[in-house]
Amino acid sequence: MAGAHKPRALPRLILHAGFHKTGTSSVQEMLDAAREVLSPQLRILLKRDMEALTAATRDHGGAPSPESLGRVETEAARLFDRLDPADPRPLLISSEDLSGLIPGRLGRRGYPEAPALLTALLHGLARSWGALPEVTLYLSTRAPEAWVRSCHHHHLRVARMRDDAASYAAAQGDATDLRAMARRIARALPEVTLATRALEETSDLPHGPLTPLLDLAGVPGEIRDRIPALPPANASLRGLADQFLALNRSELDREALKEAKKALIRKARQG
Repeated sequence: MAGAHKPRALPRLILHAGFHKTGTSSVQEMLDAAREVLSPQLRILLKRDMEALTAATRDHGGAPSPESLGRVETEAARLFDRLDPADPRPLLISSEDLSGLIPGRLGRRGYPEAPALLTALLHGLARSWGALPEVTLYLSTRAPEAWVRSCHHHHLRVARMRDDAASYAAAQGDATDLRAMARRIARALPEVTLATRALEETSDLPHGPLTPLLDLAGVPGEIRDRIPALPPANASLRGLADQFLALNRSELDREALKEAKKALIRKARQG
């Protein structure tokens, strides 16, 4: 129709939804530190910006049901209701909780709920904005052996895991191939474009594991140069796995175990 206005294009969404123990904490700390620097170019949402949504995804990951999945869609719609779809800046969302629980938590193998969780999130987005924007799903990966070791160490430190690393790896089976996992998740989401990068491939990049996301967002060099450098976040305390395992297999009660682990970590950090 003559004189009709074309609908305004929706901003791009870059969805960094995992995986756990692939540099995600480092990425999120750098994004948080660089919010002001990146704000002319990019809108950033991290876990603390969407606590109701990430709580819903964790709940569904632990006890999936139609009701818990419906809550994920509702919380996603509420989140996007707060965001202006007329703002042309790309929107970068980063939280591994969006894919569910870390593998091994509550006996989970891999990310069985990730396709349903991300589908519900996109349904909530479309419900809020009236349509889906261009969506890139970015899943950071890691070599299987290093990833298993890091996940296992995490469980030893924060839970009472009694399995050794070999048993943990055997329980995860082919779910340790994160590239294949990413492809399986993306096949369930035909609306998105998948991008992946292994943690090992980012160690020498200017901003480490954040660099691929800056590339996807098209952040220019003059803005990247102002991003503060930070040390790796949430790195495992090397050499404590055997001691954590021994404590987990001991007769200590819950509180005594917690205090013993804290003392072990303090001693290790003091050198």
